[in-house]
Amino acid sequence: MPLNDEQAPAKIKEYIQGLTDIEVYEYVTRGAVGEVYFGHRKKLKDDVVLKFYDGKEHYDSSEEAVILKKIDHPNILKVIDLKFVAPSYALFTSPKIDGGDLQGVIDAGAISTHDALNMMAGALMGCNELHAKHQLVHRDLKPGNILVDLTAKKPIIADLGAVKKVTDPHKPVTATKATWIYLPPESVAGNEYYFQSDIYQLGIVMFQLLGGFFPLHNQLEWLNIPERRSVEKIANSIARELKCTDLLSEKIKKGKLLQFDTLPGHLDANFKRVLNKALNPDYTKRFQSAAEFLKAIHDLQRDYPNYLQKPDYLSILHSDGKEFRLFKTSRTNYSLEQKSTAGWRKNNKHSGTFDSALSVARGY
Repeated sequence: MPLNDEQAPAKIKEYIQGLTDIEVYEYVTRGAVGEVYFGHRKKLKDDVVLKFYDGKEHYDSSEEAVILKKIDHPNILKVIDLKFVAPSYALFTSPKIDGGDLQGVIDAGAISTHDALNMMAGALMGCNELHAKHQLVHRDLKPGNILVDLTAKKPIIADLGAVKKVTDPHKPVTATKATWIYLPPESVAGNEYYFQSDIYQLGIVMFQLLGGFFPLHNQLEWLNIPERRSVEKIANSIARELKCTDLLSEKIKKGKLLQFDTLPGHLDANFKRVLNKALNPDYTKRFQSAAEFLKAIHDLQRDYPNYLQKPDYLSILHSDGKEFRLFKTSRTNYSLEQKSTAGWRKNNKHSGTFDSALSVARGY
């Protein structure tokens, strides 16, 4: 079966064709850094992912590579093998995870707040392993680089080709050519990357998981009307794209890219406080560790019921089994139902506004 990998570099295709222990069956065009193949290990009878990154000679013996091969954590993708492929590629071989990635979860539609927070908790545990135990920064944390193991219901940090050893936590390493809309202000302004830069990127992941507006594939949608008009009037397509990038870069540097008022109305100020701290444009004012961020996530899990926006109503489920449904009945009025042993019954202990009905359902 042809792999249709004509666009892959010749040396990579040559390497893949020369494999005898792995039967490669698919090539995936990701449009990002690296070339990706899927294969089946004949003797071990399992499926693997082979991803090629740009890498310097002897990368497989670098400090980062040696550390990665030793990491064994449930929320970090296991590196089965890591080697240098001449003339300039680092090859990571990892298990194939069948659940897709967090971007697919986000694209599929609304998820519950507890599922979102559980995904964040797992990602932060993986991030804490990289930071606290191995002094590594990931440098490219985004939903597309966090896989989802559906069987274990856990997130797995993947795409480890950009990890970098931090020798001094007060001094930055350089940023990467990651999806630039996820780059933190210090990377956009000065090509700097800290442990807290990973925190910022996971803050964006949390914002997306909770339903905030994030038009990943259409840069113009980030702009207000005057900004959009200033871009659209530029005739040259390259100049137009550069203008758009400049405008968005300024938003990132000022911490004004993400609009918290686009988050669902049932998420109160405490959710926004956590996001605001993770996404502070000053890296020294963010959570200072993944563990600190994780504690804030656990506090939200403990203090709030599980919200899930259905097409016609908001579901509110408490840990003790109490369940409510909040309906919009007109432009300004809302009704509330509470589940009982006899079925759903109206709860009229509110004034008819969204906030009053939500307060009853939240505190009952």
